[in-house]
Amino acid sequence: MPKTKTPQALYQTEKKRAEKERRASHAALMKEAKAAFDQMIEDGKAARKGGRPKGSKTRKDSDI
Repeated sequence: MPKTKTPQALYQTEKKRAEKERRASHAALMKEAKAAFDQMIEDGKAARKGGRPKGSKTRKDSDI
């Protein structure tokens, strides 16, 4: 007859398996979110290029 695990041992085994699975899916989700965030930042940088140039940083009022 095969040796069966005690209920406590089975619980601990399943708990470890679930924790490992949760961490793996969390890491995958975070990787996808970071890629999407980086893409959003890059798109924002591209959108800010061009347009009307800013004026000179020196002001005539400061030449007193």
